[in-house]
Amino acid sequence: MQSKVPNQDRYHDIEAIFLVSIAHASSHFYHLVIPSLFPWIMPAFGMDFVNAGFLMTVFFVASAFGQSASGFFVDKVGPKSGMYGGLLLLIASSLVLALATNYFMLLLAAILAGLGNSVFHPVDYSLMNYNIGPKYLGHAFAWHNVTGNIGWAICPLFMVTLASFFGWRIAAFSAMSVAVIVLIIEYVRRSVFTFDQTNDQELQQTKQKGSSFNFLKETAVWLCFLFFMTTSMAFSVLQSYSPTIFKNTYDLDLTSASSALTAYLIGAGGGALVGGFLTNLKKISTDKVVGLSLAFAALMALFLALQICSGLWVIPIMAVMGFGVGLAAPSRDIMIRRSTVNRLGMSSLGRVYGFVYCGMDVGQSISPLIFGYFLDRGQFTITLIGIAICQIFAVITALKVGNPRDKKLDENPT
Repeated sequence: MQSKVPNQDRYHDIEAIFLVSIAHASSHFYHLVIPSLFPWIMPAFGMDFVNAGFLMTVFFVASAFGQSASGFFVDKVGPKSGMYGGLLLLIASSLVLALATNYFMLLLAAILAGLGNSVFHPVDYSLMNYNIGPKYLGHAFAWHNVTGNIGWAICPLFMVTLASFFGWRIAAFSAMSVAVIVLIIEYVRRSVFTFDQTNDQELQQTKQKGSSFNFLKETAVWLCFLFFMTTSMAFSVLQSYSPTIFKNTYDLDLTSASSALTAYLIGAGGGALVGGFLTNLKKISTDKVVGLSLAFAALMALFLALQICSGLWVIPIMAVMGFGVGLAAPSRDIMIRRSTVNRLGMSSLGRVYGFVYCGMDVGQSISPLIFGYFLDRGQFTITLIGIAICQIFAVITALKVGNPRDKKLDENPT
């Protein structure tokens, strides 16, 4: 099905990319607002690590359920309304956190943050697919990925600095400013997003045909869900435990071990930007880019697990592994659009993206349970092998999504 993007200049597309990207960065920022304050709120409320960890489990569970539901909301009322609602929920989350007087209020803050976070993938991808031309769509997906990482990177520094000088409640109040500023910018520049489901008469007609849940009958949708689940399982381990893993397997000090994660994130950002250009090369299929890039990343994980190199070699290896994962990201998003949404029509954009990206929340929820078992027993090498296995499984699902029997859909992905 053809894109609804009108003829427009590149400045419009660049501004649209900017607006979607800052919204996505803000959602990732709020992933870490609560955990960044653990050193202060744990003693303040007498929490142990189980209580603290449960707050994040609640966050991801709320996000997982909310993400699937918000896809339907976005398809019905339009992505702009979904964006405003998500930002308001994030603001409410910070307010409840700042005013919290007991553990139940902390749980409420986590639920609100998870629900606020849940809208952004169906919102962002609907806005990008509707308002950005094919030439810049891959770059839009790349910057969407990069700015999510920027949101993660900024939050701990922002929250810890304010909490250290002014206390954790002031830091929580201040976190509201991020979503408030983004909300103001998005509303003032709302005219940039001229196309969405609510003003497309063709979509209003197609919405009346068939069940709203027909997309769940598509094998490709479930394959994309599994793809996100396995890749997020691998990343969740690296994000949460890589300093501990490398400290024990490579005898690195905590600073060097933490630098390996930073190198991974920088590599992933650089890979995503390069990957945006690859989406415009007609001779290279998106499923092959995804498959080869993640296969390379899996090979690097196995390389780390076998401990062929020692010491500080971990840092550059993590950087190139991140580059492989990042390189796959824009092609991955093009692949989803081509192989799932085009089967069902543009009217299913929100629910398809909402459901498949729900796999990320599921993966991040179960990953600590699976890999924590091995880490508690000091089996750090097995954990690295597990990361590689997750990435190999992601390669398999990516190649199945790009099955040759779907080539008719591949001929005109936009």
